[in-house]
Amino acid sequence: MKKSVLVLPRWYPNKTDIQLGTFIQQQAQLMATDFDMSVIYVQADSNANELFTVEESTKNNVKEVLVYFKSGNGIFSKIINAKRYKKAQQIGFEKLNKKIDLCHVHVPYRSAFLALRLQAKNKTPFVITEHWSGHLNGDFAKKNTADKALYKKVARKAKNITCVSKILQKHFIQNTGLSAEVIPNSITSTKVRSTTTEETATGIVTASTSKKINILSVADFNNDVKNITGLLDAFKSAHQKNTSLTLTLIGGGPDEKLISDKIISLSLQNEVTVLGRLAHSEVITHYSKCDFYCCNSNFETFGMAVAEALIAGKPVVSTKCGGPEEFLNSENSLLVPTKNATALANALLTMANTYSNYNSSKNAADIENRYGQEAVKKMWLNFYHSP
Repeated sequence: MKKSVLVLPRWYPNKTDIQLGTFIQQQAQLMATDFDMSVIYVQADSNANELFTVEESTKNNVKEVLVYFKSGNGIFSKIINAKRYKKAQQIGFEKLNKKIDLCHVHVPYRSAFLALRLQAKNKTPFVITEHWSGHLNGDFAKKNTADKALYKKVARKAKNITCVSKILQKHFIQNTGLSAEVIPNSITSTKVRSTTTEETATGIVTASTSKKINILSVADFNNDVKNITGLLDAFKSAHQKNTSLTLTLIGGGPDEKLISDKIISLSLQNEVTVLGRLAHSEVITHYSKCDFYCCNSNFETFGMAVAEALIAGKPVVSTKCGGPEEFLNSENSLLVPTKNATALANALLTMANTYSNYNSSKNAADIENRYGQEAVKKMWLNFYHSP
């Protein structure tokens, strides 16, 4: 009988954000051949009509139970929402109705509520994977004393802890004094397709007559972290020198209006396409349609989209923002400082002239060997079976 693993993520694709935490969903599905994998995900919804609603489904052999709760308002909203989050996890567990051998918490500490309960009641062990950029950008340090103490208390109860990159591991250890190993996100291999072709509605691949150079960027529209307005400034400057450049943005989030207004203020409505949030299967198709990828983040704990672009055979322009620096080099990318629109614009112009010179097949194979599903799966098998 397979060992039963319950995933308790802080982020997961849901009806409010279909791109959120897709890497966690992929990791659960990756392990479903060797373990009985289930997910309970809880999401606050300020527009909910009912206090709690439940969605159940099975995707790629992973049982998913998504529970939405109506978020509270006012000065006591934090306490109210924490209680509702706990209740929602319990509702999800009752719907799941199965014995759990191990809980896997992604991004504590709220997501660990049910894991702590099962540990206390049934001695069910739990492990933690940290993805949060707050350990890099100072947000953890800004937390109040009680929140930091609770975070550390929860983490100390975990059987084992992983971080998704070496730089996140370093800062996590500095912030908590706890040990953690590194297991990266796994990257789904995609077929490398020529940038001179495009897929028609019938699925027939035909030659493109476009002479445009399309840059792609996939990100949550959280400007403090992803600095999309800075990318737009750099793109505007680069486009003034090379009018063949176009930019496609995929994503959504709290700063959608800020970014929309920025596009208008820079008069880039004809050069920048915003596709909004897309399912991961749709996002994958856009890597093969672009000529190169751009990441202008201020902080990245891993850089999932950057790695996905590389495995699709696309070179990358990226800021030196943390996680991606562990797999970016002169053979697959151009690196620039964060928050430097001039340097980014120059890199975009350089890449526009050189993107076809990169060895797409070699760069894709390098990422596949390092972060492909089989390589990462071996790490998780060892981790889940560790004493």
